[in-house]
Amino acid sequence: MDPIEITPISTLELTTCHRSFIRARVTWKTEITEWTRNINEGTTLLINLLDGSGEITVALFDSQCDTFFPKIEEGSVYNFFNFEVKEADTDIKILPNPLQIFFIDETVVQQSIENIQIPIIRNTFLPLSKVSEIPEREPVDVVGICTEVRDVDERGGHLIREILLVDAELQPVMLNLWEKAARDFQGQVNDVLVVKGARAQFHNNEIKLNASWYTNVQINPDIPEAISLRDWYENQ
Repeated sequence: MDPIEITPISTLELTTCHRSFIRARVTWKTEITEWTRNINEGTTLLINLLDGSGEITVALFDSQCDTFFPKIEEGSVYNFFNFEVKEADTDIKILPNPLQIFFIDETVVQQSIENIQIPIIRNTFLPLSKVSEIPEREPVDVVGICTEVRDVDERGGHLIREILLVDAELQPVMLNLWEKAARDFQGQVNDVLVVKGARAQFHNNEIKLNASWYTNVQINPDIPEAISLRDWYENQ
């Protein structure tokens, strides 16, 4: 029996220091990325956690990134002790959860050795026809067939690659990959793309999805939703 009661992610509340602990699986970890805001600059790292009750993002900054990046692996389960829970920062919000976890000096992360049942992943994909109903800058997860891949372009000093997606409702949506995501994209026409943590944004009276360092883009993943969409596409 655990000596301390485990707190479900779904019950976390705003607090300056959460003294109990959560046990969760790491489902996504970004690269350490440079950030700037007003006159401040540094590095940041985002980690998505999942337990049986829900998901939440951990935001780390500066020296925390170097400390925890090599210690936390995708797919593994960890115990997290002593952390802050704040309202999600809209600039780094990649899950629907309105709250985010922020590490403090007292934060402890330990890999769990308990034989527990925690989901490996949770997928809640929005049909592309519903993307236009999402408030701007809200995170969204979609799955679609890649029907067009444009070359990398430069706009306003930033790299961009436009990719046209379509799903079984035949609704096309443009996905904009930015910076490193644009440069390193290896997908091709007819691939199935799973995009998690993109941002909805209107541009020229058209809703588009923006994906950058914070977005998890998977090409032809072995998940039921992607397999089903490919079967539909190949047999239409």
